Amino acid sequence: MPALPPLTDDGSATTVVGRLLEVAAAQPAAVAVGDAQRQLTYAGLLAEAAAVSDALARRNPDRHPVGVLCGHGVEAVVAIVGVMVSGAPVVVLDPTTPAARLRSYVDSAGAVLCVADGPRVAAAREVCGDVVVLDGRRADLRVVPPLPGQPTALAFTSGSTGRPKGVASGSAWYLHDAYTNATATGCYGPGDTVAALLPMAFSAGLGLTIAGLVSGATQQLFDPRTRPVRELPGWLRAVGATVLVASPAILRGIVASSPAGTRLEGLAQLTMAGETVHAAELAAVRRLVGPACVIRNRYGSTETGLICEHVLGPGDPLPPGATPVGRPVAGVALLVRDEHGRDSATGTGRLVVRSRWLTDGYWRAPEATAEVFRDLGDGVREFLTSDAAVIADDGTVRLLGRTDHSVKIRGHLVEPGEVDALLFARPEIREAVTVGVVAEDTGRARLVSYVVPAGGRLEASSVRRVVRAELPAFMVPEQVVLLPALPRTERGKLDRAALPPAAAHDPGACPPRTDWERVVAAVFARVLGLEQVGRDGDFFDLGGDSLAAEELLAAVASELDVSGVTLSTTLLAEAPTVEAFAAAVRRHRRPVHPTLLRLRDDGDRPPLFCVAGAGAVAVGFRPLAQRLPADQPVLALQAHGLEGGGRPDGSVEEMAARALRTLRDVRSHGPYRLAGHSLGALVALEMAHRLRAEGEDVELLAVVDSFPPDPALTPSPFAGGPLRRLKLAVAIATAGIVPDRVGNYSRFHLQGMAVARRYRGRPWPGRTLVVVARDDAAAEARAAWGPWLTGPSVTVRVAGDHTGVLHEPHVGALAEALTAELAALDAAVPGLDAAAVPERG
Repeated sequence: MPALPPLTDDGSATTVVGRLLEVAAAQPAAVAVGDAQRQLTYAGLLAEAAAVSDALARRNPDRHPVGVLCGHGVEAVVAIVGVMVSGAPVVVLDPTTPAARLRSYVDSAGAVLCVADGPRVAAAREVCGDVVVLDGRRADLRVVPPLPGQPTALAFTSGSTGRPKGVASGSAWYLHDAYTNATATGCYGPGDTVAALLPMAFSAGLGLTIAGLVSGATQQLFDPRTRPVRELPGWLRAVGATVLVASPAILRGIVASSPAGTRLEGLAQLTMAGETVHAAELAAVRRLVGPACVIRNRYGSTETGLICEHVLGPGDPLPPGATPVGRPVAGVALLVRDEHGRDSATGTGRLVVRSRWLTDGYWRAPEATAEVFRDLGDGVREFLTSDAAVIADDGTVRLLGRTDHSVKIRGHLVEPGEVDALLFARPEIREAVTVGVVAEDTGRARLVSYVVPAGGRLEASSVRRVVRAELPAFMVPEQVVLLPALPRTERGKLDRAALPPAAAHDPGACPPRTDWERVVAAVFARVLGLEQVGRDGDFFDLGGDSLAAEELLAAVASELDVSGVTLSTTLLAEAPTVEAFAAAVRRHRRPVHPTLLRLRDDGDRPPLFCVAGAGAVAVGFRPLAQRLPADQPVLALQAHGLEGGGRPDGSVEEMAARALRTLRDVRSHGPYRLAGHSLGALVALEMAHRLRAEGEDVELLAVVDSFPPDPALTPSPFAGGPLRRLKLAVAIATAGIVPDRVGNYSRFHLQGMAVARRYRGRPWPGRTLVVVARDDAAAEARAAWGPWLTGPSVTVRVAGDHTGVLHEPHVGALAEALTAELAALDAAVPGLDAAAVPERG
């Protein structure tokens, strides 16, 4: 077999198909591409592609563009190569995109037929009537050259007029882009296994597919939109991936769904692109891939291919702030253009790309092409991007944002005008304008649509439904502002500057009522990149898509002790609001210990056992667990019968005895570290006394905003007139009879208050931390623990009220106080002297 010649910077030396023939001749038995169902060698790939090409030759003799509608698997690669072998331009279609939008791609491209795999034949016929169905047949290869001037592929971008623009790219462009991605940068080649996660319908995904093939690497395909992100680490090990190509959004999903300490072993290279990566995210990615893995933050566009990259090798320090996109790759020169049209090699301005290897421009759109492309002579062309950038003296590029109305939403470049075109077509809408709003503090972008109804009542939710039915999820406006008219200048032009500021997005207007709702709301907010989400917040209305849904489910499974088997996107679709999803999660929780929740299992430190207060659930300690050191195990306990049925225990002593049985089952011997909130602190105190009497070491008791164990200091639940007292007594008597209802939490709360009032505690001689919520009306009474603490103790006052002290934004201060105490214990520091340090905060 002939040796495989390396890729060179001369993309014009051959064609993509010609290069594939060289690779197959040199390594016919090497795996070209694989997925969960099968592996296909280079020889097998060309044989199956030849059968596709033969079918196309009979039905598309004039070599019009051909669509490909397949899942993210081997069949998609067979179809793409088959279309290229037939000499026709390929248009890869995304099966997750609504049919109306796919038809616009097909119409714009002038495609006459489509290649589809079996599950998508019906969808393909809806988009393009003539369909070639993949069936795994093989044939002898007969390469048909493309027509002069025909591109190899068309990749579509958003269009400011509402019509997507097809970017036409030829073989020379794809081969040179493969050279810069794989060979010139030393990223991958023969012998490497590339984990390919990017959708092939996007320019970056199609470019990766072609680059992997012509470089001689093996590609293994994983679709994070149809498979749980939490499966990725195991899958990467199983396929032996040496290179991972992923978007920052996917990497965030892996980090969120993986237990602390997870390492993607075996990776030599990681490339990421599509959106800005900030310092904290980059640090998390470095921990995920390990210090030996080379990290490449890349930047490019559909019109240019790879432009530049920032390489972080083993031991390289991580840059602060936004990660730069680095220096130009081979064959690319970069300039910045100021507002006067002057170009400079350094400084700030609109980024200009000069190269011999730019795309051909926009398909059948010479005017749009002329706006941003320019011939400079000697084969060099120029492309004017819409990105503002800073080029440092050493050539390093940092992006500052967009100079046009486009905006990056979760890694996707979105032209808001396309949303406007869809809304204008609706009879119930007179006019609309959509803008991208970027948060100054986080850099997160969201879409806001200003809509003028044509008459009658129009709901913001119905506007979002209209967009969701036609466009991908990332293009659905997060907010819809209804106006009587859009502001205009004196000349009648839209005055964008006069648009009213979108009200601070407040999807948390209806605050959660229970700890489960608070915790689920926090996970919703984190996954969706929102400040807060209320109990009526709908995951999908707030911009959640399939990838975000998988990240949410993975986080819930790992953080809330819920079996991942019971969680699904179907469950989320049926219960999309915080309130409904929290209830569904509670129903699906089936732990070994019904009153115990493992909030964090990782770490070698003695676990911190937290006891919930009256009517409160163990999951309420999750924000605290998230704030404690990553190697600190945290387990939480709640009252028997609160969830899942059963009458509550009738005294603090009974509660402590039951909690100790569970605690001993989990950790048979000390040392023990206990914490309790409100009534939970009294239970923890009683547990500490009993453990000490049994000869166990209780290193720490943390009292979080609790009344001391004195009935005279504990308020009575029986306040008000006779009728009210009777109702309260009935509520307490029926606690636990109606499980899994919001009202049950209230009944348990009242019952817990009655139990606390009957408890008379003994002085505790061990080390104690007392934390008091200083903004609560009962702060002074809850700080009066002195007579019951005869050992070393310290009192810390933190911001927040009685409930808020366990939740953001106040939980950080509580976590800081606990972290200091736990660190002192781990360092074998003697207990604090209560006389020397009576109080702080």
